[in-house]
Amino acid sequence: MVFYEEQSGKSHTLDFSSFPAPLAMQRWMAVLLAAQCGARGGSKRLATAKKYHWVLRRFTVVLSDAGRVPSTPGELAPEHFQILRDRYEDHPTSLRLYLQALRRLMRKRDDLTEEALHDLLRTRLPAAAEATQVMAYSDHEWQQIMTAVRRDVRISRDRIRVGVRLLARFRDGELIAGSREEALGRMLEEYATTGDLPRNESGVLRDEVSRLGGAMAISGMLSLTRDESTAFALLLSALTAENFGTVKTWPALHTRPDGRVSAQAVALVEETKPRRGPDREYMVVALEDLPASLRELAESEDTEPRLFLSPLRVYQLLLELTQTARRLSGATRAFVSYSPKRRSAFGRDMWNTEVHVKHWSQTRGFPSMREAVAGGPPVVQVRRIRQSALELKRRPVAHSRETLRDHYLKRSRTVQEQSRSVVGKALREQVAKGRTAMEVPVFTPAFLDRAARGLEAAAAEAGLDPEVMKRLLAGDQDTVLTGCVDHLAGPDTPPGTPCTASFFACLGCGNARALPHRLPVQIVVRDRLLATRPNSDPRPGTRNTKRLPTGWRTSCVTTPLPSASRPAPS
Repeated sequence: MVFYEEQSGKSHTLDFSSFPAPLAMQRWMAVLLAAQCGARGGSKRLATAKKYHWVLRRFTVVLSDAGRVPSTPGELAPEHFQILRDRYEDHPTSLRLYLQALRRLMRKRDDLTEEALHDLLRTRLPAAAEATQVMAYSDHEWQQIMTAVRRDVRISRDRIRVGVRLLARFRDGELIAGSREEALGRMLEEYATTGDLPRNESGVLRDEVSRLGGAMAISGMLSLTRDESTAFALLLSALTAENFGTVKTWPALHTRPDGRVSAQAVALVEETKPRRGPDREYMVVALEDLPASLRELAESEDTEPRLFLSPLRVYQLLLELTQTARRLSGATRAFVSYSPKRRSAFGRDMWNTEVHVKHWSQTRGFPSMREAVAGGPPVVQVRRIRQSALELKRRPVAHSRETLRDHYLKRSRTVQEQSRSVVGKALREQVAKGRTAMEVPVFTPAFLDRAARGLEAAAAEAGLDPEVMKRLLAGDQDTVLTGCVDHLAGPDTPPGTPCTASFFACLGCGNARALPHRLPVQIVVRDRLLATRPNSDPRPGTRNTKRLPTGWRTSCVTTPLPSASRPAPS
């Protein structure tokens, strides 16, 4: 089976004849891979096709070692998948990888038995290792990475602009004949025109190329290096929160719906995400400029760092610095370089994300995973860069809000800490509100002594009418649990009508006042409530008055009952 990668045009032969399985199973597995990686499949990368091929091979090898290789797909049974689980029981990471791949390949196959398919999909995947958890960078780590990225972008911008100006001066005849600048300008002219530098008859670069700095230095005056292209892709990924693998395939062709005259500048760029499937893999990303207030500041040299906060400006700068390489190669990609030593364009196939990001980071002083130490420079990983960018933006990028919430933000330690803080604050506010609502002003014995000496002064201190204060002290305003300031002004009844609320509501009523002679009843009620709690429905709003003792279902009483007729709690 030959696999062709769409974007790079690479081809690779995937051999199924070496699988230790009957011919029918070999052909069936080739069909599985073709369905997943074909034109209607969701996997378009050569590396992904190789991974699926490897998993299918390992599956047949494990079954062959156990002597249980089925002859046809219909003979696959639950015990075959159990053999794989038992084989990699002590290697959960590998088992997770194999089961995920087999599920993607086989989940829609109707030539499997229902029992086998159910067994493959029934079990939970082994938990991912802790080391594979994607965590965002801290503010200090993020600043370290972005400083190194912007430094490379600035250096490449200044170098290529100097080269372009030198070439323009050479073409205008402004350089002194015989000078080093004039010789370098001639080299740039030949490189910009032919894509090559002067060579001997044998094809070797002439000595004058070395004297002027070498082929890479001369071509670098009009073209980006691989590391600089990596830096541009990292910066755009950080600014847009797009996947690094998606950004690096952006085309140079784009649309400016603003017509280049609108205050809100934007460029629309087509991108592809094959994992979304053939019906949704093609998307359009909007690269926006800075807001008007920041854009005006960015025009001055004093605020140059603001220039690199705009995705649109970084993208435009990338196109500016790669235009010579694009013209020489005929490519339409935004990320492209051109080397006279290789006489070819570095395109998407130059990008091996793991290799080139690792090379860029380690040559800039960032460690590898093995060399990283706590408190030192961070390891540069494209997945962590996107995670950090999404946490900063807090809006979905090329996915749904549910994916952002349940996948990216849910695993974020920063978001978890902030969520706990927000929820804790809200709960404390509600508790404080509840405590405030349940607080009943208490008339202490000292206050009662002052009232006995001067009723009007005590009433003014309590904010009550002296007559009301007199009736409270005499017990004429008593309810079951407290004293009531005004039973005709209940919180849940129309003004002027007697309050019909349960006496339990008195504990949260603004009309209630607690006096010392009511304390014994309150203690009895509290003890009785605690005793009946196991038999009460804890759901809020549930009324369970049937379990209360007889005589306790009453409303506010404004006239004290005779002692003989007062209900005695049992």
